[in-house]
Amino acid sequence: MIPRPVKIFFALLALFVIVFSFGSDLAVKQRGGFFSDESSYFAIMQSLAFDGDLKYDRGDIRRIERDFVVGPIGFFLKKGRDGQIYYAKSYVYPLFAAPFYRLFGVHGILLCNGLMLWLVMLMGFLLLSRLHPPRWSLGHVLLYVLGSVAFCYIWWITADLFNFFVVFTALFFFFYPFRQPRWHLLFALFFACAVFSKPNNVIAAGFLYLILLWRRQWQRFAAAALLFLIVAGGLVAFNYFQTGEVNYQGGERRTFYFHYPYERPTDTFESGHKMSSDDYWQRLHLSPHIAALNLFYYFFGRYTGMFIYFFPAVFLLILFFFGKKSAEDWFLFAAVVASIAFYLVITPENYFGGAGSLGNRYFLSVYPLFFFLGWRARSLRFSLVPVIAAIVFLSPVVMDSFSLSASPRLPGLGLPIRWFPAEKTQYATLPSNINPRAFDRSVGGKYTLYYLTDAYHALEGESFWTVGDQELEMFLLAPAPVREFTLVLKNHPRPNRVHVQIENQRRRIVVSPNDTVRVHIRNVPCLRIGERALYLVSIRSEREFTPFFDAGDSNDRRRLGVQVRLELAY
Repeated sequence: MIPRPVKIFFALLALFVIVFSFGSDLAVKQRGGFFSDESSYFAIMQSLAFDGDLKYDRGDIRRIERDFVVGPIGFFLKKGRDGQIYYAKSYVYPLFAAPFYRLFGVHGILLCNGLMLWLVMLMGFLLLSRLHPPRWSLGHVLLYVLGSVAFCYIWWITADLFNFFVVFTALFFFFYPFRQPRWHLLFALFFACAVFSKPNNVIAAGFLYLILLWRRQWQRFAAAALLFLIVAGGLVAFNYFQTGEVNYQGGERRTFYFHYPYERPTDTFESGHKMSSDDYWQRLHLSPHIAALNLFYYFFGRYTGMFIYFFPAVFLLILFFFGKKSAEDWFLFAAVVASIAFYLVITPENYFGGAGSLGNRYFLSVYPLFFFLGWRARSLRFSLVPVIAAIVFLSPVVMDSFSLSASPRLPGLGLPIRWFPAEKTQYATLPSNINPRAFDRSVGGKYTLYYLTDAYHALEGESFWTVGDQELEMFLLAPAPVREFTLVLKNHPRPNRVHVQIENQRRRIVVSPNDTVRVHIRNVPCLRIGERALYLVSIRSEREFTPFFDAGDSNDRRRLGVQVRLELAY
């Protein structure tokens, strides 16, 4: 029995979701563009909503640009065996959201996403309140959702929030004590959708089936397996009859930016950029050292760490280890370990979803497992800890979740998140790389820089100025391990002190006005990535100089710190 105050709360929350959805214009807020993989999912959504198919045609591109004038930047298409162009992305989330879009337009997408979050909170409360006091159960669920970045994905037209929802729902139907046992079987339906959306969700599903075998529930296992195969088979069959391919990523795939097939007569499928994973295993650089670093970063990384962006998961893991555990809990824990290990081993260079991710968006598929980990014997009386963590780490995100969804690098620039280590193993995919001026900056063809902070001015040949007294932090990717670094530091017209650090080597250099000094640093450890070597470098000037104000005869308004040129000896 749900207490009346809780009923009122969920009714008001549903009203909030509705008013929020119709009071927010997603296309206007995003200035007619898309985040991350949104253009692909939206393109499929509108095609299913109005045409009922996965084919791409000229009507699709006109509909897409009607809502999002910038166009579907970076969306994926493939050419079928019949020469027709099809969408090359999982369609299960767009299929789920298509009725909302058909009825309410872009507002319907926010409504769909909001209702998924609402249902997660309702299901979580219903489950916990079976064994725990209602007020503690409600508070625990609210902390679980609002104490992480999961709620921020209400703004995203991607499958990440959908994956979170269907995995959570599948687990709910598996564990909730329904009066009618047949309701339990619905977990197979939702897991089939989750696996079709993101195939590695089969790991979590597999452990639930192992629980059924451990319980010796043979009939339930067979019925659930059959339902899973029927639903998954139906999703695969629809894709096959639509595109002629069993795999929605099969065939010749291309991605498109700014010019799209059929938009004009000169725009064809062949004008897109080829997508291929043929050399994936050749590019894969996995070592015990990288695996250990990835595991550390997975928890404590500046841009991807669970401790920052999903602290409730860390908190629930601690409660699990110090609480009473059943055999089923160990199965769930094994599912957590296997799911995380999959990302760390199979995608070690991008385990979190790429530069467009706010936190670790791939973790949204794993996050539900933590809620059900030891839920029966869990103590709900220490929930103030995740509240404090959310205040410390996520206050800016809570206050401006939309803007930070568009610029997910920004949380990593402020304290205290800035104190956490930047993920070296993810150097090519970090949110800091969203700024094209900060990403893959080749210096004379000798080495490459990846700026982590904004304290830099444009490259001038092989040199650059830092910004004022701000600390510049960057990754330096060299073609081989460096025997000696030489930093050529040129000062502005004021006496100055410069702080330099390359990995564990620190220097503080006193520089006279307009003077140039050379600093030599040897024996610097690196992260080996194949034949290449990656180094973390930070530089900070204590004093700044602005020529426009301080020189009097210059139009240069830049805040100058120190000019830097790096010379590498191998």
